[in-house]
Amino acid sequence: MFKNIIVILNIIILIQLNAQAGQSEYILNINFDAKVAYILKKFQETIPPQSTITYTKVPRGIIISVAESEFFSPNSTIIKENGKFLLRSIAYVINGFNNKCTVESHTEEKLPGNSIYKEDWEISIRRATAITDFITQCCGVDPERLTPIGFGDIMPFRENVARKNFTNNRIDFVIFDYTTRR
Repeated sequence: MFKNIIVILNIIILIQLNAQAGQSEYILNINFDAKVAYILKKFQETIPPQSTITYTKVPRGIIISVAESEFFSPNSTIIKENGKFLLRSIAYVINGFNNKCTVESHTEEKLPGNSIYKEDWEISIRRATAITDFITQCCGVDPERLTPIGFGDIMPFRENVARKNFTNNRIDFVIFDYTTRR
């Protein structure tokens, strides 16, 4: 609670200082909790960043973005065997902490005419649910700590928030830096 009040006060002060200086852009620098830095370090030690995996600190916590191709074949919601190994590694780190997590699927896919899915968001929701089910049923993560979300194609990566050439077809594991309730 106290941490949130400090962040809000810092935002207000920065906005006022920028307005007084006549600046049109607001600069915001948030210091992340030591626990978040420690969780990020554990993820990076267990699963080093690579061309299909990236880590991002954001105000809500940490985002581990993994290319969807690590887990799924095109137009499929069945997790690949090598994807299950990666999910076990992710679950291993998640199990070491009590933070809540969302599994966010982002899918821009050309669905064939004979597909049971008519829209990207449908396959996206199914993929997020498949990953959440695997992590809870096969890796022992408490289901109360995970929430699957399917975004389809509505939240693509942009060059200003992620490195260039990273895929819009991704699974984001968002580890929250605050208490959430469902």
